[in-house]
Amino acid sequence: MCALCGVFADGPHWTEAGTDAGRRAAAPSGQERHLERARRLALLNRVLSAYGCSADDWAGAQYMVHRRSGGATELASDLPGLWLALEGLIGRAPDPLDPALVAQLEDAPTGRPALPGRRA
Repeated sequence: MCALCGVFADGPHWTEAGTDAGRRAAAPSGQERHLERARRLALLNRVLSAYGCSADDWAGAQYMVHRRSGGATELASDLPGLWLALEGLIGRAPDPLDPALVAQLEDAPTGRPALPGRRA
């Protein structure tokens, strides 16, 4: 999506389209919304842990991004904001598509099903 369309978009950020934040019809139940957000956070935390950080939910509307050493915290309202917060915490631009990181995520035992697109 171009930046101009992003400015005029009404509602949640386009990166959350198809998630509970992107629904326009029937609102999900409280439990369903909580579970979907918890799943997103679990996936995000697998990536953030490689940078020495983690994220928590804040009131179902924002992400609280923490650096494990030093205790610094930043708030983000959406996924692009989360990456900017991570950059501020670690002092460099993160690359969630870095081949070494992707390999680490694919090889890490999680006790959960494999990442989408990868056979278990």
